[in-house]
Amino acid sequence: MNGQPVRPPRVASRRLTSATLTAGVLAAASCFVVAGAAEFTGRATDPGSMTDLAVLVSGLWALDPWAWASLGTFAVVATPALGLVATAWEYAQAADRSAFALALAVLAILVLSGLIAVLR
Repeated sequence: MNGQPVRPPRVASRRLTSATLTAGVLAAASCFVVAGAAEFTGRATDPGSMTDLAVLVSGLWALDPWAWASLGTFAVVATPALGLVATAWEYAQAADRSAFALALAVLAILVLSGLIAVLR
């Protein structure tokens, strides 16, 4: 048109998003495997509180099944949010403002709905 070559738009790589989601799934699955193995070997104890960090950490060190299952649950819950952060980062690097804004909007909705669920 004006003599300038037209450059194709940059595309987000999606590698970081894929790696984040894969790592989250593997971390959660690993925690559940440890919890199952600990339960199978007879390490079952009374469950502690998922919200008491000191009790949770001591349960992890003691190989308590409930503590490892709790950590796996935290990984399952955190994985989508971390995936959205990675997606937003990748779209920001590709200078795709609309996709970046959409990823942040979805992340905000996810965080807000999580807060509402916890506070109810």
